[in-house]
Amino acid sequence: MRLLPSSLVIHRLCPLADATKLLPIGYSRDGKLTHLARLETLTAYQRMTEASSHDRVKLHVIWAFRDPKLQREQFEEAKRKYGPRNGIRWLAPPGFSEHQTGWVLDIGDGDDAEADDNPLFERTKAFRWLKEHAARFQFELSFPPGNWQGVSYEPWHWRFVGTPEARKAFHPAGLRALWVWGRSLVEALRWWLHP
Repeated sequence: MRLLPSSLVIHRLCPLADATKLLPIGYSRDGKLTHLARLETLTAYQRMTEASSHDRVKLHVIWAFRDPKLQREQFEEAKRKYGPRNGIRWLAPPGFSEHQTGWVLDIGDGDDAEADDNPLFERTKAFRWLKEHAARFQFELSFPPGNWQGVSYEPWHWRFVGTPEARKAFHPAGLRALWVWGRSLVEALRWWLHP
């Protein structure tokens, strides 16, 4: 049960990956952008795409690592597109994006570009396959429908949780959880009060 205002969106404070240690994990559909991720994310994703191809499903990376500068640009664009209070439902402010961790992928269907990065992805073979099999490769859906954080449902947004460091980042416990979620709540209130 959510006790906070429904318009308050809470994005988790996320660690920033060292961009110099990230590896190519895919390319934009037009081939102009190389997507980067941590080695463990790359390895798990490669195993997952190999398994999906046996079921005639083509997974495609739409986004992976995003640095805080690019996140700020896209966050401002989301605020212009959806409004100052609603943009945060679709994009996290810089420093609070899971994409800066190097463990997160926006995944599309190789056969359905129209469904990239939007709720239409739910209709694809890739999404149905991920729902059934992604956990085997230690990926989980970040923002399911009705998530307590108030973030929009993103069927394309999957995070790798297969290392202790990744699990700690996405599922903090104990005093660390108090610090991470406390800081995240303060930031959410700041954005909510001063969009």
